[in-house]
Parts: sequence; structure tokens; C-alpha cells
Amino acid sequence: MAKFRDFEERMERFDEVMSRIPMLQPISDILREGRAGRDVRRRRAQRKAQRIGQKAMRMALTVIAVLVGSVMWGVLVGPIGIGAFMAVILATICLLIALGTYPRDTAPEPVKLATAKPAVLPAQVDAWLDAKRRSLPLLAAPKVDAISAQLAALGPQLAAVPAGDPTALELNRLLGKHLPELVDRYEKVSPAQRKVATVPGGPTIERQLVDGLGLIEAELVRVNERLGAEDRDAFLVQGKFLENRYGKDGTLS
Repeated sequence: MAKFRDFEERMERFDEVMSRIPMLQPISDILREGRAGRDVRRRRAQRKAQRIGQKAMRMALTVIAVLVGSVMWGVLVGPIGIGAFMAVILATICLLIALGTYPRDTAPEPVKLATAKPAVLPAQVDAWLDAKRRSLPLLAAPKVDAISAQLAALGPQLAAVPAGDPTALELNRLLGKHLPELVDRYEKVSPAQRKVATVPGGPTIERQLVDGLGLIEAELVRVNERLGAEDRDAFLVQGKFLENRYGKDGTLS
């Protein structure tokens, strides 16, 4: 695991160097999008494992409750009989099937996203966007992954932001209103028209969708930078304080 983290850190440094060289910028973007895709798949697998774990826990508790109830009935009332025992088994099987099937994994409704609390907004939008992935063109996949990566970075930062904060209100509009509207209007366009340019020589509907997702990604990047600026400034102030108090010739003694 340590070797893997070391490899990831080296790749991050390599990508940072490449991003500073204009001629290598396209390669850097491809590498970044590839890592974003892996991170999205990892988070998707984690969400799926969490949902399966929750259902498995409910099913296990149900079996335990049935067993305890059957034993208590036998102790306090008397033997339940073969017929009643088979009925309990059948009812338990039906209940386990229902618990394994419901509740179904559904994405939050856009109207709920617009009023979600800052602490849960990124995760809910990420789940909604993941559910919409199949209805979007393959061309949009890198931008969807990039938005998902920004949402993952926003989660911890928004946890300390109150619901009435201007940044929280801005994100509610962006992620709870403008993003769903963009995807919804694309889905309403017939598939035959999505690859057709709206004006001669202009972009197709698919390209306009990708461009719109790119604008949303860019705005999320700016919000991430703005939220992180205060913490970075506080860290720099603390470092300067330590340097002035304990340092010698600009270095810590």
C-alpha cells in the first residue's frame, strides 16, 4: 500500500511538471482524466458495497429476530408445530427477498438537490450524476468524471459551511438547478438530432452538452480554490510564525 501511494505521489508530481509545459498540456489532461475516471469507478464501487452491506445487515437482523422469536415462542407458549414452522420459514424467505430488493437504488430528485444541505450536497449530486451517466453521450464521460472528482473534493470543505452561506447558495443553484436543467434538456432532444449541428458549421447538441459540463466543472474548480484559500492562508501564517519564532536564517533550528 505504501509503495502504491508513493507511485501515486510521483505521478502527481510528474503531472504537475507536465502541466507547466504548454506543449505537454494535452498529455497532462489525458492523464488527469484517466485518474479521474479511476477515482469515479472506485467511489461508485464503494457506494455499491455500502448499499449491499446495509441490505445484508437488515437481512441478518431479520433472521436473528425470527430465530429469537421462534425460540421465545417455544419456551413461553409451546412448540409451534411443523405447519407453523414451515409458514415462518416461508414468510422469512419472502421478507428477505423484499429486503434484498427494496429500497431500490434511486438517485435523488433534482428538486431535492436544490434544497440539500451543504454537507450532503456533493455526495447526492454525484449519485444523481452517476445515475444519469448512461443517458449521456460517451463524449461527455471525461467531463462527468471531472465533475465527480470536484464534487469529491468539495465534500469535506462544505461540511463546515452553513446552509445560508453565499457559497452554499451558489452551489445549490449550480448543482441543484442549472446542472439538472442542462441534462434534462439534452435528454428531451431526440437521439437523431443530438449529433446534428444547430446552425451550419456550428457545434452539435452533444458538443454543446460537453461544453456546458465543462463550464460547470470550471466553476466547481473555482469554488474549490476559494474554499481552500482560507485554510491555505492559515497554514502559511502558522508556518511564518514558527519560522520567525524558532527559525534561524530562514530555517527551523
